[in-house]
Amino acid sequence: MKLNLKRVFIIFGLLSFSIGAQDGTKLIAWKPIPEASGYQIQIKEKTGKIVIDKKIDTPYQSIEDLPSGVYLVRTAPLNLFKKPAVWSAWKDLEVILSEPPKVVTEEEKPIILPKSESKTEKTIANITIEGEHFLDATKVDLTKKTETLPILSKEVKSSERIDLKVDTTEAKSGPYDLTVTNPYQKPKVVTNFVKVEDPKHNESEDSKKSKIPKGKPFRDFTYEEMLAFLETDIAVNCKNTKVPALTLSECHKTYVILNFTSDDNQSVFEFYKLINENQSDRISAYQYFSKNCSPKFRPAFERMELQSKNQRNLDPEERQTLLQELMKFRNCTR
Repeated sequence: MKLNLKRVFIIFGLLSFSIGAQDGTKLIAWKPIPEASGYQIQIKEKTGKIVIDKKIDTPYQSIEDLPSGVYLVRTAPLNLFKKPAVWSAWKDLEVILSEPPKVVTEEEKPIILPKSESKTEKTIANITIEGEHFLDATKVDLTKKTETLPILSKEVKSSERIDLKVDTTEAKSGPYDLTVTNPYQKPKVVTNFVKVEDPKHNESEDSKKSKIPKGKPFRDFTYEEMLAFLETDIAVNCKNTKVPALTLSECHKTYVILNFTSDDNQSVFEFYKLINENQSDRISAYQYFSKNCSPKFRPAFERMELQSKNQRNLDPEERQTLLQELMKFRNCTR
């Protein structure tokens, strides 16, 4: 019977033990002892319950019927009287299910990774991989022909998410393929998953960034400067949201966690709501800025003034709220 490689149990943490998964057999094995008359193997759950206790003639044991989980295992060679001569110490045994990995991709441009203009200035990029069936033993590579991006760290957050830190300091510009491999499974390859961009060839981004003042508090930005900032502050590793990267703490498959550790962060997020297409978001932002009006967040004030001049485009409810909150904003004495 041939082994179905779509679902394979993998054994970890056996120290002197080894594993086998060929011709349909899943087993653990250990070094044979020439003078042994056989062996006894015991496997128990963490609760202490013995699930396998057998005397066998071979230095290996099938674990076909062992469910995935964490166990302890020990073995002993048998003497001439078929009695255990000496037991090994109990050792950790983890049985996990290895399945073909899946990667969630969207029909969008690849994730853009920055590259420093100076080779003396190290550039580290954060990448989030979303999918299914990720394990601690999952191997991840980012390659382009003979080039490989150095992965400084890999953290498996869950079976659906892996976080990477990648060094792009000396990386060659261009697209790189992502390869995700689980033990005993075929690799999953996603072409053009990321792209390293040379700042010299990114003129449009440079043009936008030139409009963003350096060292100037967000509350003192003009409306146009804040728009330019939001156009460049893209959460490239969080494709399921357009929320500004500055205001993100964590990105998950179906939700995000916001970072409001500073007033600036929240004000930038509220400004993002202010220019949103969602009416409820805009109304909420009007109320936020009229209430938190000191110090005045200039880009929001200019946006609301502009909205009041074009209020005919708003429905009656939003128009009324805008005018009320803008009046409070103008007359703020806090």
